[in-house]
Amino acid sequence: MIEKEGDNVQLLKAKKIDATQGSLVPLIVSFAVPLILSTLVQTLFNAVDIAVLGQMADTTAVASVGATTTIVHLIIDAFVGLSSGAKIVLSRLFGKKDEEALRKTVDTSLLMALGLGLLVAALGFSLAPTFMRVVDCPAECFDGAVLYIRIYILAAPAVLLYNFGAAVLMSSGDTRRPLYYVIASGVLNAVLNVILCLILPQKVAAVAIATASSQVLAATLVMIRLCRMEGNLRVRIRRMRFHFGSFKQLLRFGVPVSLQTLIYPLANLQIVSAINSYGVAGVAGNSASSTVEQMVTAFRNAFGTATATFMGQNLGAEKKERVRGSLFHNLWLSLSVGAVVGLSVWATAPWWLRIFLGNDTEAIAYGTTRITIMMAAQDFAVLNAVFGHAIQAFGYPVFSTVNAVTWVLGFRIFWMAFVYPAAPSYASLIMCFAVSWVLTALCNIVILSVLYSRYRHGKYKRI
Repeated sequence: MIEKEGDNVQLLKAKKIDATQGSLVPLIVSFAVPLILSTLVQTLFNAVDIAVLGQMADTTAVASVGATTTIVHLIIDAFVGLSSGAKIVLSRLFGKKDEEALRKTVDTSLLMALGLGLLVAALGFSLAPTFMRVVDCPAECFDGAVLYIRIYILAAPAVLLYNFGAAVLMSSGDTRRPLYYVIASGVLNAVLNVILCLILPQKVAAVAIATASSQVLAATLVMIRLCRMEGNLRVRIRRMRFHFGSFKQLLRFGVPVSLQTLIYPLANLQIVSAINSYGVAGVAGNSASSTVEQMVTAFRNAFGTATATFMGQNLGAEKKERVRGSLFHNLWLSLSVGAVVGLSVWATAPWWLRIFLGNDTEAIAYGTTRITIMMAAQDFAVLNAVFGHAIQAFGYPVFSTVNAVTWVLGFRIFWMAFVYPAAPSYASLIMCFAVSWVLTALCNIVILSVLYSRYRHGKYKRI
């Protein structure tokens, strides 16, 4: 508990974590657990889409939704990546206790989210057929995939508002409320999935409407909370103003992260096209296994966000020992937990896949292959999550972007041009992901070592 030093500090006392004071490990765990649960709940509820289709429709319907995954990430996630820039800026401002700058940044980030969301919705709706042709979507599920994207993409303003709003809460140390909102939206998604699939003949449309509705609920809940926050951080919709100085800071830290986020789906387009060549069974198995893998991703992403938030607040407060401790403790915690969870997912993979794919043995075989390869490389993915967020927290997200361009985009293009043609198999496709993780991790280690050395000598980007 800390003494009152203005409304912002009082805010941190209420269900929020002040990363600049107290024992780090319990604080990190308290911060990360709600994030992990939030992602797990969201993953499980999103998996309801696939499970309901698998039980109430057929493999083609499952493939229709699965074929859209990379495209949805391509359209939305690049802009969602800007919210990571907001987390970096906000975390440092929280550490500095700069209430006026915080208020301006919150207003600007929310207005930016709404504007970008409307743009994404318009472009995504009109270009959906083109995107699906780019990835050579199988003819059997083409119409269903286009329909799913068009319905889901209309919720883009809600998706971005939720992510930027949640960034405000998480940067202040509050990871509980985003968990509550995800649970509420997930319950709505699950209930609507079943009801609409019973009512509507087009099952893919039913699932898309349920998912879009749940996003709208999450955005509504986070905005209500922001409008009820204490002190200068309270969002007053009629008084919201766009501040160009805050906008420049958000772009400075957010654009490199956004570009890095965009690189992944771009790099995967060629791989997705190759996966689609394995037909409905390959697409469905790949989609189901990807959903299962999200349970592991939840842990590494939570500790990655914790790394950025804890390092960011302590960089703002200029507490060097806590900056180092934030990095070290997040690293060993994420590696330990990731190893246990990854092994558990690998051991139970057939059970999970049967939930989504029924008794389709061909699709299950594809899914099992992917999970085996991806789980074997999880430690490197964990390193990338923690070290990548640490690099961003130091104020050099462009380095992470260059790393991603080299080892994600460039390497995967190289793999698909030379390695995969020499050994054309589904396993060879998935190995591309694992090897690029390893190479990215090695470079992240070198980059972070240099940046930390510079930080120790007082050289890092300040807000």
